[in-house]
Amino acid sequence: MTTNESPLVCVHDDLECVNPYEFIRKYRCTRCQAVMMCACDQEFGEMFLPHQLERGRDGKSGLNVPVTLGFQPSVCRECRALPAEATPVAPHRGRTSKIFRYYWREIYFETTKRFARWAAEQGVTDRDRARHEHRDRHEEIERGVVDEIKALHARAPKYIYSEESAADVLARCNVTIVDIEATYVDGPGGERRIVTGHGSFSGPERAAAAHFEAQGFTTLFCESRPFHALFAIYMWLLIQDPEDPLRDIRGFGDRDAYDAGLPNKMIWTVLPKDFGSPAYSTRRAAAIVEHMQHMEEDLLWIFDYWLGPSHDFRQYLWAHPEDAVSRARQLVEILPPAAVMRILRYLVDSYWQRYLGWPDLLIYNDTSYFFAEVKGSGDKLREDQKQWVINNTSVLHLPFRLIKVHRTASSTAVQ
Repeated sequence: MTTNESPLVCVHDDLECVNPYEFIRKYRCTRCQAVMMCACDQEFGEMFLPHQLERGRDGKSGLNVPVTLGFQPSVCRECRALPAEATPVAPHRGRTSKIFRYYWREIYFETTKRFARWAAEQGVTDRDRARHEHRDRHEEIERGVVDEIKALHARAPKYIYSEESAADVLARCNVTIVDIEATYVDGPGGERRIVTGHGSFSGPERAAAAHFEAQGFTTLFCESRPFHALFAIYMWLLIQDPEDPLRDIRGFGDRDAYDAGLPNKMIWTVLPKDFGSPAYSTRRAAAIVEHMQHMEEDLLWIFDYWLGPSHDFRQYLWAHPEDAVSRARQLVEILPPAAVMRILRYLVDSYWQRYLGWPDLLIYNDTSYFFAEVKGSGDKLREDQKQWVINNTSVLHLPFRLIKVHRTASSTAVQ
């Protein structure tokens, strides 16, 4: 028996965003698994980001996902008359405000279009070169875009800021807070000194260090980069395992050359396609356990032995400076081996979500240690720092305190 009925055609009425942190977003139909982009991004994508139109990177697995249906109408939430979902990015230098963090995509799109129009008016066709040579003009255009978005957000917010306050995070995680009283002295040329009973200091971190050193403690200045070096040195052999079926060739610029202002030189190395994602730690669970079991006996010897072979991986993670490596080794000397192993496990389970937000200081003596985040008057915990505090309470279990260097008085230095 024959039939003239056509096979059912999927209407793609149930879509999920593959990775909301891509500029040209891809959407997967949960019914037929087709991957597509929204037609509202077509003009911008074809003009400015053509290399992003053939594939996307899955936000969960880190794997490349081919686009199978190209641009389609009414795919994104806004084109389907649904409210836009907030996807704030982590704060970084010069991009710490909520406007930058929530409206990062809108700022990029509008700034890119306006700068391209300006470059065309100047007769410049190479937009990348124009941005490099006219950085000041690009930043001026971006500031104008940000001001407009601020005003629009005040009238009709597209995104609702719904982040937990620092005070609530600290209370929920039962964080010990240490208060240090200080006088803030403004000197000539805008230099600010912080004066406590232990001396005059260039910043709150040094004032906090002196406060505890007067009590017999020693201080190691940390922040995040020593932890990146620690991870790279101990985990390179696992991450770059030649038996990993998802290994891939990666090329990136030599970080030492970049730091020295020298011409770019490429480094080629092997990394798994899903590195840094929770999917990696799930896929490689048995290999991770085996690798870490082999390190438990002599961490310092392994650190020194693997320093050289970890070079490329340290470069990839921007964990290459000698100072970061030196402080990473000090961490191993100071911390109990179990704490070092917890840090490594914490990072390998989801590196790109956990590599930022580490505390400023490690404060220790012969019998105890604790990590400390230091804030001066008016300073607040960043989102990545709040997330670290939350994760420390639930996963890391490292001794931690918040130190507040309070301004109790202000003065101006006599010139």
